[in-house]
Amino acid sequence: MVDPNFQTTGLVASLRDVSPRPTCDISFTFSDKTTGEKSELFAHKLILACGSPVFMAQFYGEIKEEKDSIPVEDSSIEAFKVFLDVLYNKKVLLESTDYQILGELFYLANKHYLDTLKDSIVQEVSA
Repeated sequence: MVDPNFQTTGLVASLRDVSPRPTCDISFTFSDKTTGEKSELFAHKLILACGSPVFMAQFYGEIKEEKDSIPVEDSSIEAFKVFLDVLYNKKVLLESTDYQILGELFYLANKHYLDTLKDSIVQEVSA
């Protein structure tokens, strides 16, 4: 992988953690199928769009997503949080991630055209 720009790595990685509500302009909602418990993750459309062509089309394309909250039904909140961490350029240790999460992460990487992430997951699982 290419090393990220050291000047912006800390800023981007900390955006969601430092002030999730005031600066975030999109949220992803999750509902536990067994308990019905609702959870939410917050993010920034611009950062997601810079990391994925799918998010770029979804948030800034001709047919923009108008909702501020998107229900996620095809991923666990745990896997989606790791996926967001990757897009926010946080250090993600794939070697300490269990296979269930890696499988979901591979699905999300494929869905959002993140080939480098897919390759990293395949390399980790093959090791």
